[in-house]
Amino acid sequence: MSDQPALDELQWKNPEWIQSFGLNTGNVLEYFSESPFFDRRANNQTVKMQMQFQAGIQMDSTMIEKEMKKLTGLEYVIHLRREPDFWVLRKQNRLSPDRVEPLADYFVIGANVYMAPTAKDIVSSRLLSSALSLKHAINNLQTLAQFTPSDGHTYKNQSTTDSSASRPRTIAYTPYTPSTPTVSGPGGFSKSEQLSRTTIDNLFNISLNGIPTYVDAEKDEQDEGPLTPVQKPIGRPKTDEETINSVKKGKRAIK
Repeated sequence: MSDQPALDELQWKNPEWIQSFGLNTGNVLEYFSESPFFDRRANNQTVKMQMQFQAGIQMDSTMIEKEMKKLTGLEYVIHLRREPDFWVLRKQNRLSPDRVEPLADYFVIGANVYMAPTAKDIVSSRLLSSALSLKHAINNLQTLAQFTPSDGHTYKNQSTTDSSASRPRTIAYTPYTPSTPTVSGPGGFSKSEQLSRTTIDNLFNISLNGIPTYVDAEKDEQDEGPLTPVQKPIGRPKTDEETINSVKKGKRAIK
C-alpha cells in the first residue's frame, strides 16, 4: 500500500523552473507537466514530441491545443486564465474535435499547483461539518433540560438566569429577609412593613371591588324569588392599620 498522499491533498511548486523560464499563459502547461498531477500518457506529451522535431514551428499552449483537437484521448487544456498569477487547467477526455468529457480541474496560483476537490468531497465535507455542529447543539440542549412536576419538561433560560441580578426590587422579586434591620415608625410597624402592607391592602381592596354582592332587590324577607346581584363598591378604611385589623378578623368595611 502506497504511503503517498492523495493528489487532492497535495500542493506542488517548482521555483527554480519559474526563475529560469518565467510563468505565463504560453508556458503554463509546460510548467504543469513537471508536476505529479500530469499524466505522461496524455496527448499533450505526444504532440510535444511530434512538434519538437519540426523546424520553424513555435511550440506554445495555443499551438498544442490546436493539434490535440485532431486526436482523441486524455489531454490537458487551459480552461480559465487570469494573468499574471492565476490559471485553471482542465483534464478531459476528448471524444471528437467538438466533444469532450471533463475529468478534473487544477488551479495554478502563482507558483503553486493544486487539484480542485470533487463535488462529492465538497458535499461530504459540508455534511460532516453540519453533523458535528448539530451534535454540539444537542449536547448543549441536554445540559439545559430539566423536569419539575408543575412545569414538566422545560429548558433553562441562561439569559434569564444571568439577568435576574439586574431585575428591579419589586414585591414579586424581593426576597423576604426578616433579619434585615429596619427603622420603626409610629404604630409599631417599620417603614418597610408599612409600605408593603399598604400596597397589599390596596391590591386586596381593588380585588374586592370586582366581586358582586348578592342582596335582596326588594328587601322582602318573605320573597323567595331569585336574588339579584348588585355591584357595590367597597370603600377603603381610613387608615392602613384598620385595614390590617379588619382583614385579620375576617371583616371588611362596606359603605
